[in-house]
Amino acid sequence: MADELQDILQAHFSALEVAADNFCLNWPDDDGERQLLEGFRQTIRLAGAGHLLHLEAEPANPLLIKMQSLLRQMMLPSVDAVYHHARLHGDYSYRLHGNRGTAHVFQVAIYQGSSARYPDFQLTYDLDSIDSELLAAGEDIDFILSAGPRSDLGDRWIPIPAADSEIHIRQYYYDWDTEQPGSLMIEREGCTYPTATTAPADFRDRIDRLNSWIVNQSNLARQYVQSFLDADSAHLPAISIPGAFEGTRYLNGHYRCGPDEAVILEAPVPDALYWGFQLSNLSWEALDYYQRQTSLNGHQALVDEDGVFRAVISHQDPGIANWLDAGGRTLGLISGRYFKAHTVEDPRLKRVPLAELSAHLPAATARVTPRQRSDQLRQRLWSAHRRQCSDQ
Repeated sequence: MADELQDILQAHFSALEVAADNFCLNWPDDDGERQLLEGFRQTIRLAGAGHLLHLEAEPANPLLIKMQSLLRQMMLPSVDAVYHHARLHGDYSYRLHGNRGTAHVFQVAIYQGSSARYPDFQLTYDLDSIDSELLAAGEDIDFILSAGPRSDLGDRWIPIPAADSEIHIRQYYYDWDTEQPGSLMIEREGCTYPTATTAPADFRDRIDRLNSWIVNQSNLARQYVQSFLDADSAHLPAISIPGAFEGTRYLNGHYRCGPDEAVILEAPVPDALYWGFQLSNLSWEALDYYQRQTSLNGHQALVDEDGVFRAVISHQDPGIANWLDAGGRTLGLISGRYFKAHTVEDPRLKRVPLAELSAHLPAATARVTPRQRSDQLRQRLWSAHRRQCSDQ
């Protein structure tokens, strides 16, 4: 037994070492120790997420697990979204039911394979509230998920692969203050209680999935973050990411901002159902969005008279309404998301001295007082807490 334990521990430590190398080492040295420590934190966060999504996951008795929380985030979550996940298997059929809530966009996606094991992981089914009246805001939903067709259910049947699969549910919020989270449950049809205990072989498989998750996801993060850094520092090019939020164009890049500088983001407002921008670090974590204004979406942003969204990235609050707080990082990542966009123009980035900021902005640029900013951030914390700190 002692030898088996050592083997289990060694395999887990080896996976953690791969992730730590990916997140902590061989990055630009702009932020030095900060990057090292944030990378270590992300290694632990990634393992914690893998524990919930794979070590604890049971396809015979699934639970909808919240993938991200205020303090458990990985793989650059959208700060506007709440993500739920469950492992499924085609040997079973499932019922997904409850109230859909009133999030601006609600999406159900089914993936073949396991997010712990690439490249055997691909989207097979996508249903969003834009295309389906069955996902109308505020209404109850009731779907059956199975590998075999259920012609009696019509559009209420969701097909899943015959073997391993995962369900991912995304709720994208535009108005953080009024849109309400869904209250959802997934359960296996015909399940009797108490459920069977986990067999040792299945437990070993789950441990292997956890370790594979840590290695594969950190490798992916390293790859994508490098692509942010390789982008032209004056533009945010639009790309598509296979398997990500279907229908979304991603605009990814980086910025450098010293303590006495500002970076101006200029983006022609897209003709899109949803759009937003957010800052992150090199560990692919959204900056502290719940207590700092490090993101703005199309509902929150103030757009100038010429139809251009202008935001100011800086370490000090310049009193500009569309401020994005750099959070003490000299080198950061910036990501845009345009959902169902009919127009996509590359946003531009311009680095200027903070003392000369006003000369680079329209005279009518909206401003806020320190008291207004404090009130906004307090409301921001309440809104994020309401969505992320419960599993309603």
